[in-house]
Amino acid sequence: MRLPLSSPLLESFLVLARELNFSRAADLLHITQPALTKRIQNLESLLGHALLIRQYGSLELTESGRTLQRYGAALEHQETELLASLVGDRTGQLAGFFRVVTFSSALRSVVLPALAQLLRGAPKLSCHAFKAEVEALHEMLIAGKVDFCVSLSECERAGIENVQIGIERDVLIESSVHTGRDACYIDHDPRDNFTEKFFLSQTGSTVPRMERAYFDDIYGLIDAVAEGVGRAVVPVHLLDPSLPVRIVPGFMPIDVPVFLHYHHQPYYTRLQQAVIETLLVNCPPLLRANRAGVALEPAMADDALVAAQSRQRQRAAQ
Repeated sequence: MRLPLSSPLLESFLVLARELNFSRAADLLHITQPALTKRIQNLESLLGHALLIRQYGSLELTESGRTLQRYGAALEHQETELLASLVGDRTGQLAGFFRVVTFSSALRSVVLPALAQLLRGAPKLSCHAFKAEVEALHEMLIAGKVDFCVSLSECERAGIENVQIGIERDVLIESSVHTGRDACYIDHDPRDNFTEKFFLSQTGSTVPRMERAYFDDIYGLIDAVAEGVGRAVVPVHLLDPSLPVRIVPGFMPIDVPVFLHYHHQPYYTRLQQAVIETLLVNCPPLLRANRAGVALEPAMADDALVAAQSRQRQRAAQ
């Protein structure tokens, strides 16, 4: 059995795998929903594997579906590169599309400026860069929803590359103008426990009694600190000297590793190689930036960084 590159069955599956919605996928393919359903059933019959799980009004890819999606995405990248080299742009400029997801404090300050030069130099290159909750990042890559992922911990799933691209240094800040809410600490949402991790790293056992406030956007969170709503733990590379905030003395910064993840594959297109190299080169100095312009206490390593360094030493010893 061979699925040709232009197979309507494979094309229909790839669109549906991206959308995870039969109605939207059918519209994009310009076919009816029953016709799309029939194509997916034929593909599943041809492969001998279920590709989708339909439950509670939602769709999820099976493990076989995820494998096929990665295969199809690789074919799309290679086809774009082949056509560009044969009949497309003779200048050798990159063309195509890629998707990258990261956490909120890295999107605007690290990933976007890191990729900007690459995108400016390739007018036919397109990307979708967006943020997601930290706990969802690895799963989005595993599920094939993105091509690259930048996160704060190693992904333990087989077949996923973990490449450390820098260290994010986090500090405790407060308003330099307003006082009176020192017991209030701000995080992204009630599930976010980073403030607790910060205090546990300082003492090993004690988290102070605290009032809570929440701001989903990292820049809104820093603005809330500036307005005297409370204190917050934030990356030092986000601190604009013009903002009325200061680092709270007496607390050591925490160093948290930042990783680039992507699926391991035997062949990487020029586009994939360019994205990987660009992020590896440009992200570290952006993460190291100290925009606060103040001397910092020596930092402690977060548990994730300690674990990553230990695994690096083990690999080097093998």
